[in-house]
Amino acid sequence: MADMMGMLNTLKAGAAAPTGVTATLVRALGAQKSLYQQILTLARQQSTFVATGESESLMSVLSARGRLIEQVVPLDRELQPYKGRWQEVLDALPTAERKVVGGLLQEVQKLLSDILAQDERDKESLTRQKSDIGVELNRTISGAAVARAYGKATNTPR
Repeated sequence: MADMMGMLNTLKAGAAAPTGVTATLVRALGAQKSLYQQILTLARQQSTFVATGESESLMSVLSARGRLIEQVVPLDRELQPYKGRWQEVLDALPTAERKVVGGLLQEVQKLLSDILAQDERDKESLTRQKSDIGVELNRTISGAAVARAYGKATNTPR
């Protein structure tokens, strides 16, 4: 938030007031940045719970993430007209505004990248855990079958 305030002060120091587009972009990207920071914090907590197998805590974190993602959706819709043409949008802005919007855009993209990378690592960890549990179940089932067969063999009259 302090970074955003600094950027807004930079805009205020410029000669021209921010355009409607700039104000929209700064507000929406700033809000996304704040939400993504919170989501990244939760993603890191999620990783801890995935690693330790704390299912209830993991579910709580996932629920909190879901609520934050619901807040991102309208912001994403608001930014949709600019997606796929960010360079064109930035090029059309005055220099001071371009720096502010470009800086926010980079921060948002970095946060989103970090969130996705963290989620991918968690997915891989969960896949490994699932595989390990499958192996253990197969061993247990095989062990039980051997015990039953052995029990039958020893209980057979001679």
